[in-house]
Amino acid sequence: MTLVADTRRHGEPLVSGARPIRSVPTRPSAGAKGERRAFGRWLLGSSLYSLTLGYATPRSFFAVAADSWPGDPVAGQRLLQTGEFAAGGTAGTVLPDSDDPPWQRAGAAPLWLDALNGFGWLRDLRDNGDPHGATLAVRLVDDWTNREWRWSPVTWKRDVLAARMVAWIRHYEWMAAAADPGFAARFVFSLGRQRVHLRRIARRGMIGHEAIAVYKALIYADLAFIRDGKHFEKSLEQSLTRLSKFVKRYVLHDGIVSERAPHLQLTVLRHLIDVRAALASAERRAPAELVAAIDRMAPMLRFFRHGDGGLALFNGTWEGDRRLIDLALARTGSGEVAPAMALASGFQRLAAGTSLVIADAGSPPGRGMDGIAHAGTLSFEMSAAHERLVVNCGTYPGAPRDWQHFMRFTAAHSTAVVDDVNSTEITNHGALEYRAGNVLIDRADDAGAQWLDMCHDGYRSLYGIIHRRRLWLSPDGGDLRGEDSFLGYEGRPVTVPDRRYIVRFHLHPTVKATLAQSGQAVLMRLPSGRGWRLRATGAGIGLAESIYLGEEGRVRRTEQIVLVGQVPPEGTTVKWALTRMEG
Repeated sequence: MTLVADTRRHGEPLVSGARPIRSVPTRPSAGAKGERRAFGRWLLGSSLYSLTLGYATPRSFFAVAADSWPGDPVAGQRLLQTGEFAAGGTAGTVLPDSDDPPWQRAGAAPLWLDALNGFGWLRDLRDNGDPHGATLAVRLVDDWTNREWRWSPVTWKRDVLAARMVAWIRHYEWMAAAADPGFAARFVFSLGRQRVHLRRIARRGMIGHEAIAVYKALIYADLAFIRDGKHFEKSLEQSLTRLSKFVKRYVLHDGIVSERAPHLQLTVLRHLIDVRAALASAERRAPAELVAAIDRMAPMLRFFRHGDGGLALFNGTWEGDRRLIDLALARTGSGEVAPAMALASGFQRLAAGTSLVIADAGSPPGRGMDGIAHAGTLSFEMSAAHERLVVNCGTYPGAPRDWQHFMRFTAAHSTAVVDDVNSTEITNHGALEYRAGNVLIDRADDAGAQWLDMCHDGYRSLYGIIHRRRLWLSPDGGDLRGEDSFLGYEGRPVTVPDRRYIVRFHLHPTVKATLAQSGQAVLMRLPSGRGWRLRATGAGIGLAESIYLGEEGRVRRTEQIVLVGQVPPEGTTVKWALTRMEG
């Protein structure tokens, strides 16, 4: 029995969302702004601008903190033996001195080009166990410098440029051991030109995690060239000051990054760990703001981990690499445990017995930090021991573009949606509008049990509805009870009644669910054999199809439990209980 009408055309997502946004703003006309942008690109790509990049080319190079993050030996061996490079869900051939150069290959996926030109795959070649990996790396670096000496919007894009500079610097000693005597001069000349350009474009428009990556690259480059004199010393101090000021604002007081995305929590933490290591290799002390940020971020990365060691799926996150998470946490040097709540960002964590519940009880990120944010306010995920039970749909880099868009909808989260409208509008530019604001949280403990009372007003402007969600977790973790209420603002009647609501519980693909008790309950079986049961009062209950993008490179079908009803003028409440079955 399915209580959600399936009116999808072939290929559409398995989540309801007929009217996902409140308005469809049009793109501004190109006009003079577009002409200025075109002229700017022409100028950057000109021979004149290219000449300016060679000004004061460094003459010496100091090796900086060799890369110690693990690579993928299988990917490295494949690249070495066949020339195949895979990234972002696609693959292509990468051969030095080829008649079909890969760096700006027509028709290649943008994510593939970004990963290729970012040179993060150097660690794959390094870790594949074959000494010829360094020889290939040198040939590919030389091929890039020979072909891409002039600016282009593909190979010199700011985030890609920053990643490439760091990868080159950290792998220099490994490559130099297999290179000809002239490699060092060619390498330093190209790296110096890239540094000049990155420094110029780092003066404006930097936000979010990209700013951290850019400052990191500038710091690495200045440390590498520091022996050339005071010029690089001054530049280093400026970059460290700018990074310190930015980190102080960007990493919230509770230790969570401003985008409120667990995968970026890991990415930014790794960047800051790398900067600290680079400074230590040059016998320099890291700024206090950077050290403090690492100390705040480490327990919050633990906060987002489920029992299986992977990340919770909020705001564009996928489960991630458990080994990498373990390594990042170990390198922070922090043993602080995950807290129960994140006051600045609003996330909440309930843990009892072997059960863990992580809830998004905060407002979506603000303007500029919302490019990948999801409309998942008051959604939650639950794991039992090392198995996931209730999830959000998630997404991963390289997922089909339409899927990435649809996974941002409220309907792709384990929360309630009213009238198939997102609780926060996602515009066709990808930014958020009409955010679910005034998110209120009240938390309490009672004889070992934990209460969480949350609400948001994302549906107030449209329907006069406030969504309130209450969660209660028993002391042994075997009983999670919830109430989802749809009420008028401040006790008033709902202004637009009779809207349909759906409370969703997306299930992990490994969970097997069946309707039971004449359609009054759903039984769930985990891979370990453990069983859970969900019952509800005040709404119809059923099973529907869903989709899961929480594992990188995979789109998996799964199921969702749906509680469906109407919102009368006086409001309504649906109660549900998720209980562990014994035996």
